[in-house]
Amino acid sequence: MNWKEQIHSGAAFHIGLTSPDITTEELAAKANGQNWDILLVDIQHNPYTEPQLVALCKAARTMDLPVMFRIPHPAAAWQTGRFLDFGAAGILVPMTEDPLQVSDVIRNFYYPPIGGRSCGLGNAYGWTGAGGKDPCAYARWWNANGILALQLETVQAVQRIRELVQPGVDLLLFGARDMSFSIEAYPDCPFASLADCQRHVVEQVRGMDVRVGVSNAPYGRFEAL
Repeated sequence: MNWKEQIHSGAAFHIGLTSPDITTEELAAKANGQNWDILLVDIQHNPYTEPQLVALCKAARTMDLPVMFRIPHPAAAWQTGRFLDFGAAGILVPMTEDPLQVSDVIRNFYYPPIGGRSCGLGNAYGWTGAGGKDPCAYARWWNANGILALQLETVQAVQRIRELVQPGVDLLLFGARDMSFSIEAYPDCPFASLADCQRHVVEQVRGMDVRVGVSNAPYGRFEAL
């Protein structure tokens, strides 16, 4: 199974938070030492350059590790395809709470017929090993392998979760700090804690084809279901 399938199957996995600022040797030591399965790079809060991101994806490829980028903002859905063209295997959308923005991300994440991502394959994840030099074969491969995750960080996201989980969304993750801000600011909030929010999400998406990663952060070890 590929990682998209393993996530949906309920298998355990480990997302490791990393940075393009470390060397390939340091990355390999951390990934091997902590048994990382997927690398997460935070573009939302860090000023990494595009060449840095491409270089990190190339280094990760030599270790057979997929890279996920946390993009700057849910309204930056139009940039999703561009970030994927750098070599990422997945995208994490922060501060997700608008179903229309989720639809826009899906459209930019997947190739036709699922979405409308434009074809730019020079550094694309899996290109050399998927369908040879046939872009249509690669598009089919990508649509079956790319990992799309949403980060839930507001009360509004929790309340609208069934609208946010659309076909093509693979994984739901949480952000404790921003969720705590949202709970405090929300009048008569129906949830007292992040744990309350997580329980509500798990209950609401039961039976839907999406994985919920219950943790305080979008990285770390996620146990098998």
